Amino acid sequence: MSEPALALETAAALDTLAAVFRAVPAIPVVAEPARAHEIYGDYDGWSRHLLTGSPAPGLAGSDSNGPQWAQAQRFFRERRQSEQRVVQRREREYGALAQDLLAALRAASRGSGQAAQAVEHTLNRVQTLLASNAVDQLRAEFAGMAGHLSQLMGELRGEFDSQLEDLRARVQAAEQAKADVETEVRELGQHLAAMRSALDDARQQMQLDPLTGLFHRGAFDEALGRYVDLAQAGGQSLALLLFDLDHFKRINDTLGHGAGDAVLRAVSDLLSRSFLRADDFVARYGGEEFAVLLFIDDPVQVQRLVTGLRQRLQQMQLAELPPGTVVTCSGGCALRRPSDAPEDLLRRADTALYAAKDAGRDCLKFAD
Repeated sequence: MSEPALALETAAALDTLAAVFRAVPAIPVVAEPARAHEIYGDYDGWSRHLLTGSPAPGLAGSDSNGPQWAQAQRFFRERRQSEQRVVQRREREYGALAQDLLAALRAASRGSGQAAQAVEHTLNRVQTLLASNAVDQLRAEFAGMAGHLSQLMGELRGEFDSQLEDLRARVQAAEQAKADVETEVRELGQHLAAMRSALDDARQQMQLDPLTGLFHRGAFDEALGRYVDLAQAGGQSLALLLFDLDHFKRINDTLGHGAGDAVLRAVSDLLSRSFLRADDFVARYGGEEFAVLLFIDDPVQVQRLVTGLRQRLQQMQLAELPPGTVVTCSGGCALRRPSDAPEDLLRRADTALYAAKDAGRDCLKFAD
């Protein structure tokens, strides 16, 4: 797999893992509000951490860069264990209810056995009376036994009918509950799909600068760590470019912020059209500063790209600017060294940018 493809696969994996973290509380195993909040309360925070690099829940003071994999794994495992404990407690409660039901059935069975013994005693007396030819007493015993059997059968039939009716009601309730659950599952699936779409839209919007449409500083900080990790893992070269518009404050002070905003939007559009590869990352780093991340290792190619960008920038004409106004920029580039952490790469690119300004601006300087 190529390194750009690996980068895309890694980003897709992060999106999928974050969606899993969002899906768990959306379809909870534990429904009681108090327990559900305890178990599912931080899933949303972890999802935002994986998507945007925001501080992980409970780890706001951590200085670590990138996703907190070990803490995310421990969080997920502990929450699943909490769910397991709740389910096991429920199983014990349902087991106790089943034992109570069995005890009641045994009691009913003992009652039926006593009635059968009474009938057996009556039959024994009838046998004795047959031997004595006591017809009147036999008639009385038969009549009494018939009445007792009729009463017993009536009681058993009533109990059976009651139990059968209760069973029918339970079956109907179970079928209705099953239908309700299936409906809820379908609705939850639709809701989850809508949530995923809304999450994708929200994630995109949360990472964009509202004025220029480029990624903002927070998104760049998260991407810088991820790009350095990918370059380190794949042995790939990485370049960081920092640009600063020359004398931009003069445009704001003399022509107004409306003209300044128009320049920022035009420069952002020019940057987006100058760095077109799928894994090129363009961001608004600060007021009039911009940052670009490139998987590239040839300074000559970087120089050629930036030269073309500066030429198009100088030729740019805007209605908000007086005729003949030329916009220029200074640039600093750092090619990642094997020992560079994200902050090292950023510091070196920033030093190169200041060197370009000290050299008279409107040029590109490379970091040592």
